[in-house]
Amino acid sequence: MPPRFKELYKHVPSAREVRQRRLLQDAQLRRLHREQAFMGKRVRYRTTPQESETETEYEFTQTDTEKLAEGLESADHEQRMEALGTLSSKLEQPSEELRRFIVDGRCMELLTAVISGTDSDETMQSLWCVTNVAANESSQVAGRALDTAPYVVPLLTSSNVEIRNQAAWALGNMAAEGDGARNQLQANGALDALVHLADCETDPEVQQTAWFAVSNMARTPSAYFDSLFDKMQLPQLVARQAKALAEDNTGCLAELAWVSAYLTAAGSTDKIDQFLEAGAADAFLKRTAAAADVALLIPVIRTLGNIAAGTDTQTHQLVSKPGFLDLVARCIGASTGSRAVEKEALWVLSNVTAGSKEDVDAVMGHAHMVESLVRIVETQTFDIKKEAAFSLLNIALVGERVGDLPNKRLVSEFVDFVRSQDEQLVRLGVQFIAVLFAQLPGRQGPDLLCGVAGGIDALENLVAVTDSDETRSAASALIDSYYGDDADAE
Repeated sequence: MPPRFKELYKHVPSAREVRQRRLLQDAQLRRLHREQAFMGKRVRYRTTPQESETETEYEFTQTDTEKLAEGLESADHEQRMEALGTLSSKLEQPSEELRRFIVDGRCMELLTAVISGTDSDETMQSLWCVTNVAANESSQVAGRALDTAPYVVPLLTSSNVEIRNQAAWALGNMAAEGDGARNQLQANGALDALVHLADCETDPEVQQTAWFAVSNMARTPSAYFDSLFDKMQLPQLVARQAKALAEDNTGCLAELAWVSAYLTAAGSTDKIDQFLEAGAADAFLKRTAAAADVALLIPVIRTLGNIAAGTDTQTHQLVSKPGFLDLVARCIGASTGSRAVEKEALWVLSNVTAGSKEDVDAVMGHAHMVESLVRIVETQTFDIKKEAAFSLLNIALVGERVGDLPNKRLVSEFVDFVRSQDEQLVRLGVQFIAVLFAQLPGRQGPDLLCGVAGGIDALENLVAVTDSDETRSAASALIDSYYGDDADAE
């Protein structure tokens, strides 16, 4: 047994451990920023094909809203329909007065009265209005749509297919408003009703809309999350994917992918294990093997990224699946033409390369993967470059494969990172140069930096201008190593 007094001494981390810890901190920060964007509001507007731009931007006055209110509570069907038509069109770009009518006036009260009526045309038109109220960017406006939820949920069982579709659409937009809205909808029975509609509906458009609403109900951990996870019955998720594919309903398949993306984002390690064991990831890989539809690829890639951000075991299971690396390579290889897909795929790859050396070796062994990363670092804008740079640094540090990278091409790009104003990019640049110095034999690392015009000057300038003590210390150490070795040689 080792002597206990050794435990009193603080472990001094090596330079490698410090770099890996910094990479982990950066990855956690990037995940937080990604999740904030990922969990952003995803709504669908219903638009009217009518007015000119001038009419759309027409500023409502109090007189106009009073006239609307009169029309909505009129005893005459035609007047009610005219008022509903006017309101639905103006809600696409509501004026300040119209917003006040929704938030502080009688708008939602009057719409609720129409929704709970017996005329299907009026019900449909009022649902249209509620859908666009719920889609409003203002939480104050959108939140008022929840007043109608107890009356909208029962319409999911309407015999009218258009009403079922619009009711699901309205509830889906309401669910995007936040945790409080989702909890209220759950209390109103929306989740059970939506899952039932999605599973039993025969109309493909209604089915897609129902899964859209379920996906918004699945956002972030909630009081009913475990219940939702169980309701999805993961083995049936694979069957649902197969059914959507057989019916050529790629829209429905994309919404199922969004459901999976939110479930895996909020799920525990145990739940992600269940997702993998059910074969849901395999099914998505099979369904998207040659897909070019960006609307489908984004949620699928996000689902895979959530799994790759799990434990090393889960990441390795994913890497080992047929088609996984092929899909990632295709998405970063510019074949999709979508920056969003490319960025999501790079996030997946950065998590894979942060895992085990075995997974890094698998990435390195895949044709064109590294070349695509280098191309991105050389040609893309800084936000995309940064994502690719994390994978390259992971390959060098975690995989200990820096000698297998085209470092002559890369070093100038990472020096440009050092010169940038972005603190994260600066750290990436310094860390990569440090790995070159530490892992390449002899003077190869310093010689690579020497071959870049102004390379050492970039480090010296960084020492003078950075506010980060850690970055200053790392850059100073590199400068000392660069000149110290020269001095020893002389």
